[in-house]
Amino acid sequence: MTDSIATPGTAARAAGTIYDLGYQHYDGPRLGRWSVIRTLAAFSFRTAFGTGRGNKAQIIPYIVLLLVYLPAVIMVGMSSALGQPQLISYAQYLPAVTFFLALFTAAQAAEVIVTDRQYGVLSLYLSRALNVNDYIAAKLIAFTGALLVLTLGPQLVLFTGKILIATAPWDAFKSNYKDLWPIIGGTLLAACYMSFIGLALASFAARRAYAAAAVIAFFVFMPAVANIARVIITNEDNRRYTVLANPFIVITGFANWLFDVQANARVPNQFGARGTARTLARAALPGEYYLYVMIGTCVLALGLLILRYRRTEV
Repeated sequence: MTDSIATPGTAARAAGTIYDLGYQHYDGPRLGRWSVIRTLAAFSFRTAFGTGRGNKAQIIPYIVLLLVYLPAVIMVGMSSALGQPQLISYAQYLPAVTFFLALFTAAQAAEVIVTDRQYGVLSLYLSRALNVNDYIAAKLIAFTGALLVLTLGPQLVLFTGKILIATAPWDAFKSNYKDLWPIIGGTLLAACYMSFIGLALASFAARRAYAAAAVIAFFVFMPAVANIARVIITNEDNRRYTVLANPFIVITGFANWLFDVQANARVPNQFGARGTARTLARAALPGEYYLYVMIGTCVLALGLLILRYRRTEV
């Protein structure tokens, strides 16, 4: 009888176990495409504010949040101290913070849409139930929602403050509640305007830095283009349409029309609005023109997004 001696390699093989799990059919609930869009939109919304990406990623979003909300709080405080609710102006506030909205758009549009392609996540998204249109919808919903926090939020602060500092808050609410419709509708369109522009421009960049530069260039060069066109065009009637190329003037004109404010050269220099008011007064365009430009820009930007992501190579 011969004794068998187990070698170390034999002992290791004997101790190993193979589990053949195989592929199992999923029997759980199938939530559908709307759940996919909602999930991606929620994730992208958090990305726009730097949530989950470290403290450095949150610096610009929270600085912009402070810059757009602090003037509203100060305006309400001054109106309360002076006892004059009429000092609160919805029309002048949105144009006053447009620069900060442009800064947020330039910095965060790249984070929302470029990183997916830069890190190879986009191909994984589109290999699942999510199609191109769903992806675009989720990104637009997310970034528009982020900008809505920056546009609608301060306006609601102003509205609430105007009601609370009144001598009869309930009577003030009944007199001013109709202002909520232009506030909500106007800030939503302004958020869409900035969001669609930012995402459309950023979608053509391969890196976040290039995307941010493209958005910044748009908001820097378009006012310059408008001024150059105004100098070149000799016909006075045609010259006034050049203001429609300036996104800052477009938002200001839209806000004035929305809240029925007559733009003229005697507007007080609140938030540095006097120069813009003079430009609007010289143009003397119907307020609906600014609305049409914003809607048309959103449609054009949406078309660019769809064309960009319908290409074979994303």
